[in-house]
Amino acid sequence: MQKVIYRLGVYIAGIILVSLGIVLCVKCGLGVSPISSVPYVLGYVTPLTFGTLTMLFHFCNSMIQYVLEKKLVNIKVFLQVPVAFLFGSIIDFFKSIMSFNAENLMFKIFLMILSIVFTALGMHLMLSMQLVQNPPDGTVNILAGLLNKNIGTVKIFYDILMVIISVILGFIFLHDLKGFGIATIFSAIFVGKTLTLMKKHIRLAI
Repeated sequence: MQKVIYRLGVYIAGIILVSLGIVLCVKCGLGVSPISSVPYVLGYVTPLTFGTLTMLFHFCNSMIQYVLEKKLVNIKVFLQVPVAFLFGSIIDFFKSIMSFNAENLMFKIFLMILSIVFTALGMHLMLSMQLVQNPPDGTVNILAGLLNKNIGTVKIFYDILMVIISVILGFIFLHDLKGFGIATIFSAIFVGKTLTLMKKHIRLAI
């Protein structure tokens, strides 16, 4: 029982850190991470909160997995639903308490770096516990298996697709480019690299 509580605690801590990283990336004002680009743009189009839209985005990824795996009962995908809800709730919580806007360029860069570190650390905690996958990551894993491609390669194309979709939505509904910036590029490049370093140097018992 203690082992189960430990793994759940570390896993939830990972969700909190990833959510914090997502919000810090938004707050830095230099663009949002690729995985958050679609919910971010839709936040300008709909009355829904960023957290709610992130939750719905995760739900969509779970449904994509359900269709791709063609299983009538898929516990692995079903368990992603509460994870998506938790992500959305925590993101909205952090957004509600972070009322500041970054004005200074150095502060913006600092927030961007923090967002990359927290996101990578949170992902490391979640992955190390080997419990339920983050829905977008689950989609990438399934696509990599079906296409017989390296998961890192599929992840890059997935991120690029999300950015393209967000750009199209921005121009269609807002006639503007929303959410894309240097932080989008840096997140796409350095979250994975930081995660790799953490896997090498931060070992977690399960």
